[in-house]
Amino acid sequence: MDDIDKLLSNLFKEDDNPTLAELFNQRLEELDITKTQAYDALGIDKNSIEPILNNEAKQVDTIKLLKIGHFLNLGIEQTIQIYLDHNTVSKVQEFEKAKKAKFIFENFNLPILKKIGFIPDIRNFPAIEERILTYFGFTDIYEFSNRLIQKLAAKGRFTAAQKFRNFWLRTTTEQFESIANPNPYNREELMALINRIKPYSKNEVDGLYQVCRALYQAGVTILYQSKNPDTSITGATLIINHKPCIVISDTHNFYGTVWLTLLNELYHIIHHFNDIKARTYHIIGESDLWLNNEEEAFDFARQYFLSDDQLIYIADKINKPKLVEKYAHEWQIHPCLIYHIYCYGDESEWVHYQHHDPGIRASIKKINTTLYNTETIAASVAKVKKNLEIDWRV
Repeated sequence: MDDIDKLLSNLFKEDDNPTLAELFNQRLEELDITKTQAYDALGIDKNSIEPILNNEAKQVDTIKLLKIGHFLNLGIEQTIQIYLDHNTVSKVQEFEKAKKAKFIFENFNLPILKKIGFIPDIRNFPAIEERILTYFGFTDIYEFSNRLIQKLAAKGRFTAAQKFRNFWLRTTTEQFESIANPNPYNREELMALINRIKPYSKNEVDGLYQVCRALYQAGVTILYQSKNPDTSITGATLIINHKPCIVISDTHNFYGTVWLTLLNELYHIIHHFNDIKARTYHIIGESDLWLNNEEEAFDFARQYFLSDDQLIYIADKINKPKLVEKYAHEWQIHPCLIYHIYCYGDESEWVHYQHHDPGIRASIKKINTTLYNTETIAASVAKVKKNLEIDWRV
């Protein structure tokens, strides 16, 4: 708690501390001088000093207040504390409103929140505060700064992009906490499940959902989120209550990308669980010290669906859709994954093959969250929670 918070926390303590006016009159008696002499000595005219002493000033000149405190042999903090102790509640409320506005400015990217429809106005701070409190279920705006946000803040002031990233992180964390997967995380069961996931990619409607339900039983929770504006996030893993939680997203809504992202994140859970736990989260799309591990994870995902030998074999047949479908069926994967992996690293090639990708609308329906358009976070995941809790195993 900083010095200002201390002052405010002491404000309504019941005590008999004298007012500045009472202390001022006592000081006049001690020095045996008149008010006029004191005013002249302080260099403050009557019309300026008396409203301060009597707590009637609409705005207080800090220098004048500190001059009075010095005259009364008070320290800076003590002077301010006495002034606040006997000030009107309305003035203190105005101070608290300004403090909250400062917190909101420092921690929230208001233009982006308006852009995504989370708030209608970037200037109505009481309404912004109420929206945040209701959405997160907070009783105090300062609850937003949990341990993760405080850890990030220790690195310096947030940029506009970082503010929204933090908002997304806090929202996502609360989503997973609201789902509250009751199943313990079982690494061995997860590894066994990974070996059986591949064929489900062929089912464009329910395959992904069936895999997500099975993973849920192993303590791994999966959510799909629509693309966040001004971010490059395509996937993320968070460790919440010692359990892995995966977010899948895709800028272009490609079916193949969703499956590759899922396997990428599962690789990180198997191989980097403790590292992610120490950092609290891992995000695909952020350049950091994970760069080498990220390439390993993508290699794993690509080769999980299509080995190097299979890729070499199919390469000269890539423009023969019937053959691609034939071998995709034989290799137990969706055909679009062959095109995705073939074009990896060369976006100019993908434009010729992207029509083979069926899109994600049907596949994500039962795990898709309405991220910012609900009144509360709990409401944003209510249907997904219900869908995931149906016991079904791959």
